[in-house]
Amino acid sequence: MKAMTWRGGNQFTLDEVPDPEASPGHVVVEIDTTGICGTDVHITQSLFPAIPDTILGHEGAGVIVEVGEGVSSDRIGQRVVVNHSAHCFECWNCRNWNISRCEVAPASSNGLFAQYVALHSRVALQLPENLDMETAAMTEPAACCLSGVEMLDIPYRATGLVIGAGIMGLFTAAFMKTHGVETLVVSEPVKVRREMAKQFGADILHDPNDVPLEEVVADVTDQGRGFSVTAEAVGKPELVAACIDVTKPRGMALMIGVSPQGAPLPVDLYDMHFREIKLVGAFGRGNVFYRVPGELEKLNLENVISGRFPLAELPDAITASAEGLGVKFAINPNA
Repeated sequence: MKAMTWRGGNQFTLDEVPDPEASPGHVVVEIDTTGICGTDVHITQSLFPAIPDTILGHEGAGVIVEVGEGVSSDRIGQRVVVNHSAHCFECWNCRNWNISRCEVAPASSNGLFAQYVALHSRVALQLPENLDMETAAMTEPAACCLSGVEMLDIPYRATGLVIGAGIMGLFTAAFMKTHGVETLVVSEPVKVRREMAKQFGADILHDPNDVPLEEVVADVTDQGRGFSVTAEAVGKPELVAACIDVTKPRGMALMIGVSPQGAPLPVDLYDMHFREIKLVGAFGRGNVFYRVPGELEKLNLENVISGRFPLAELPDAITASAEGLGVKFAINPNA
């Protein structure tokens, strides 16, 4: 089969690699769509830890074409979305933290920038009949956002802010609205992304290049005291600090974006302490992955995919995503 191997930086090679085989308890999935994640972009920019040479890609959907021993042949032909790490349900992490941090099952895997992938049957989730595979491929980022939003204590008549309107910011905005935020501001400098936020439930759009965020705080929140809940969905420490600055006393700030490893938080800890701000990290899918395809059916995802690329043009897709040329970009490995 063909696969794109990451060689470091923004360098990839299109390679012929052995076809995967379905070992006991596993299935082989023919990949229909793989999404470009911000993490994929950050890996090519040395902002997220990864070791070349490897096949990246972890947001995917496709069709089961082979099953291993112990897996019903009825699964052949099923349309599925891929949860990219397995879980045992028995280890300390599965029982006390979340199943996406399983200590026993193999660590989170990539490998979806390829025509086929082999994985445990348990993590190939059958899709609802009416959910197309391109939409289903967004299950993983949506799960990360839903897991994060469900960590928040959202009060009655809450005001909310999301900084960043890439796909993670958009899903965070959508789930903030469905979980009780009454007035939601989305701040994003890229026009196409900012305007898409209306589709995801934003009440007020903010262009940080046009109006200082402090003016929005004064206009929207109770006597300018700050937002009930805020979320940073970009992965820049200075924007996490900005969220903390505009969170009201005893409010909560959520980190959805992944900041670079080792990055310090440029915030006045005395002020944060004095105002009793809660800062919450949300990394990964938590325990919600299997609920998300049903949640995606409820959202208006029209025109969210800004571009579709064949496997060989993966570097171009990553560049387009890095430069903010659209909202979400996808790879079709078997096109």
